[in-house]
Amino acid sequence: MIRRIYLYLVLFTTLMMSIGGCVGIFMSLSDIIVPRGFYQDYASYRETRIAQATKVAPGEPAQPVPDEATIRADYERLVADQMQEARRRGLNGLIKSLGWIVIPLPVFLWYSRKLKEDKGSSAAASA
Repeated sequence: MIRRIYLYLVLFTTLMMSIGGCVGIFMSLSDIIVPRGFYQDYASYRETRIAQATKVAPGEPAQPVPDEATIRADYERLVADQMQEARRRGLNGLIKSLGWIVIPLPVFLWYSRKLKEDKGSSAAASA
């Protein structure tokens, strides 16, 4: 009786781990396919860049204010970098979630076989 309860607990635990891994895979795939957007809009990025260029410490020479094309190119590069980073994080999460399936799955299969053997031996003993 205690052995059967133990087997069921191990099966339940490994099954829950595998289900959590499947959920993690789904979430990571969604991050890879449709990464989260970049939250800073162009207008605020432009204002920040101009403010940084005009802000001068005492005794330092003034920096030239970047032109509109340079600011736009930097913003586009920043957005592309952020999207690429979101995809990398999604791929990293995908690999980690696969571990939550690959590691407990053999344990689940092993103990499910043990449970079948246990049920078979108890059925033969009672007959």
